[in-house]
Amino acid sequence: MIMVCFDFLSEPIRFEENCINVLCIENPKFFRSVCNAFINDETEENKIIFSENFIPFKAKGNVLVTDDYFDLVYSNAVIKKLYEQTEKYCNTELSKETVQLKTHIVNYFENIIKEFDYDFDFDYEFNLLDLFKAVNLKPVSDKYNLLNTLVDYILILNKYIAPKCFVLLNLHLYFSDEELDLFYNDVVNNHINILVVESKKTFGKNKYENIIIYDNDFCEIVDNMEKI
Repeated sequence: MIMVCFDFLSEPIRFEENCINVLCIENPKFFRSVCNAFINDETEENKIIFSENFIPFKAKGNVLVTDDYFDLVYSNAVIKKLYEQTEKYCNTELSKETVQLKTHIVNYFENIIKEFDYDFDFDYEFNLLDLFKAVNLKPVSDKYNLLNTLVDYILILNKYIAPKCFVLLNLHLYFSDEELDLFYNDVVNNHINILVVESKKTFGKNKYENIIIYDNDFCEIVDNMEKI
């Protein structure tokens, strides 16, 4: 089981099946401090400890933090793995079309060379990765459909780099209760660990959410999720 311990909470937060943990930190200064720790990869310095089966692990590379839902950027490592899988598919399921495409590209450049009085040279043997990079192939980020973009982003990262969990900051600020219900359903069905960190409890009760509130008086309030 994955857990995360905060020094200001009486118990660790446990990532369980069919459950989305939501931590509401109502003190602005304290909330800002926790967000800063996640964004700048300073969790251990701020006594935020992640563990799996009671064995601590470093957040870097294992915990992915998202705070800007309008600019979801895929790392080079993710794009590389996406290209590799796409190339494998093209070379197996689309092998005939791939050979034809490469032939057309070679013929295209040979026709260009014929029109000049001086010599050109190019790589006759090239792979599809070069072509993917040339056309900047990448997943679509649609700022007008943030929900689908976020779902795709989480699923793609979970598939290609498999972090132990995701931390999403102020998620309720950008999405309605109905949208979050759809998002949580996708996350739960794919067994993805999510921790949502909010600054205030201004949203309704969701069946997936296990809510922990750390209020302005530094008191801890637990609002357990409904049984699904």
